[in-house]
Amino acid sequence: MATRQPPAHTDARGAAYDLMANRRRRHVLAYLRGHPHEDIAIDDLTSRVIARELMDGDGPVDPESVSATLHHVHLPKLADAGLIEYDADAHVVYTPPLDDATPDADPGVFFEGHSA
Repeated sequence: MATRQPPAHTDARGAAYDLMANRRRRHVLAYLRGHPHEDIAIDDLTSRVIARELMDGDGPVDPESVSATLHHVHLPKLADAGLIEYDADAHVVYTPPLDDATPDADPGVFFEGHSA
């Protein structure tokens, strides 16, 4: 019996949900969504994420840990998914225009009715 492959859009949607499962990545995208097509300094983004985590009452927030996980985990993952452009050498992140042909990449659908 042949194994059925799920449709490609299901895989893309599953990958999008995996990306959005992490609160810190949701904070990053929520902030960047308000600053489309701008170069955002990583230090500024880190400060915004820290402020949001403190507002959410996530407990003590270690700025070095936030910075390290953004740099080594979350920003590269979002860049690999095509949601952001990340220049680690220049310490900036940029939100490119979304390709109309790939609506599943739009992070906005995950914010409707949810707090980031």
